[in-house]
Amino acid sequence: MRAPSVTVGVGAGVKGSTHLLTGVAIGLVVARSRGLALPAAVGPVAVAGLAALVPDWLQVNLPALNQTVRGVFGHRGFTHWLLTAGMVYLACQRVYPPVALFALAGWLSHLLLDALNPPGVPALWPLPWRVKLATLKHDGLANHALSWVAGVAILWGLAPYLGG
Repeated sequence: MRAPSVTVGVGAGVKGSTHLLTGVAIGLVVARSRGLALPAAVGPVAVAGLAALVPDWLQVNLPALNQTVRGVFGHRGFTHWLLTAGMVYLACQRVYPPVALFALAGWLSHLLLDALNPPGVPALWPLPWRVKLATLKHDGLANHALSWVAGVAILWGLAPYLGG
């Protein structure tokens, strides 16, 4: 007799903590590539981490609009479009340019991780295709592995700031 499989997170998706860690890791990569010193990098890296969470926050936490949004766009709707990521980048560029690239990197990291799930993401809207990079079912093991990889990337990203 086989043990039942268990899916963690919301549906079969990547956990929020994995999105956050990956966003921070990507933010550190961007900070290093731009030569930002540690005090100056903290805010932009935090923006990348938060931006990696926003696509799901907007899908899940709009109670009054949630059913309408899902009815029109489905789960992983407009917040999972490359067009939306570009609009967020342009908005950040207009409001506070130093964090625009970090917001874009965090947002795109979210789309990339969600593209590893069987449903994929409608990244190319208005085209009807969904981008699926893999058909991994993100049970506990896969989420932990992704989190560990992001954690190692964070340590790598911090190494120059810590004298390594």
